Amino acid sequence: MKITGKKNIEAERLRGRAAVDAVYIPKINAAMGPKFALYQLKALVAAENDSLFGDPDIILTKHAGLIAEVSMIENQRQMAQAKIDAAKSAAEIDAIIAAL
Repeated sequence: MKITGKKNIEAERLRGRAAVDAVYIPKINAAMGPKFALYQLKALVAAENDSLFGDPDIILTKHAGLIAEVSMIENQRQMAQAKIDAAKSAAEIDAIIAAL
């Protein structure tokens, strides 16, 4: 006799969200790099037109690019998590995870 059961979709969604984070969090960390806080501080100082760390325009341009890259990855992560949340079955969640 074969026993079949339905998987708990909420538990599967949690598993799916964890899998999404496992893919995207390292990408975000790599994009930020080890000196992200320093770059933010430099940008704050440069925003006040202070040339303490160099040309404010260059610093702000570099910081804007860094923020744009991190934001793009975070947006992709949130879109993947939204797909996980909208999935109706464990198979759909597995397919989303496999596509990452």
